[in-house]
Amino acid sequence: MRTSVFTLAVVLAACQAEPSLGTQTEANPEPSQAAQTTNERPPPTPFGPSEVELADPESSQADPEQYPPATRAATKLLELADGIDRSRTDTVYSHATRVRRKQGIYHFDCSGMINWMLDRVAPKALAKVGRERPVASSYVRVIENAPTDQARSGWQRIAEIEQVRPGDLFAWRRPPSWPKGGNTGHVGIVLAKPERVPELADAYVVRILDSTRWAHQYDSRDEGETGFGTGTILIMTDGAGQPIGYGWHGSASRGWNETDVVFGRISK
Repeated sequence: MRTSVFTLAVVLAACQAEPSLGTQTEANPEPSQAAQTTNERPPPTPFGPSEVELADPESSQADPEQYPPATRAATKLLELADGIDRSRTDTVYSHATRVRRKQGIYHFDCSGMINWMLDRVAPKALAKVGRERPVASSYVRVIENAPTDQARSGWQRIAEIEQVRPGDLFAWRRPPSWPKGGNTGHVGIVLAKPERVPELADAYVVRILDSTRWAHQYDSRDEGETGFGTGTILIMTDGAGQPIGYGWHGSASRGWNETDVVFGRISK
């Protein structure tokens, strides 16, 4: 029986196999030993000589009742996500969005998922993004320009990671050191309050919902399954709580990619 995304936000599927350190993904590939070309992505910034491992994820998870969604729109977004999770029969990562709710069909990429969901729970926030088919970098831009003290046009930027709550959105740009072309970044939904990684200064693990073809740490997607699902990522901060990069595999990441990372809160 499938577990809902709300349950997964509290219990991090500890029974699933954790990806080993150094797992290659589209978001965090390792360059070959041969001479690199200009089309290859550079390796992530290493953490240091010691491996970073989060303790029992179930025991470290924040209490969801203590940290509820900050807005009604965020609550509705999580409710919609739960409805998708309970009804889905066919989920695929696809750049072409195709949704048939009655049949449980959900085909979309990361931005396609967010576009479709915001259109139903926060249309004003979606309209502010300002293009026919927003992509990940579109969300970075609109969140960067949002005020931090209150919402405007459906958006508020959350400047410090400690203030992030379930139902907020995260987004990052393709790292500037990567070759141009392909994806513009990544976007998804926060499911639980970010948690510090004790063994690594200024690092946080975040339980998230996204659409991807590459598994995260403690991922809900079965082997070979793509599209809608949950996982754990790592966010690096500058010491003052400002996000400065990410690790795709949570605390099992071998390093982190420096880029613009933002958190945004929807209001309507």
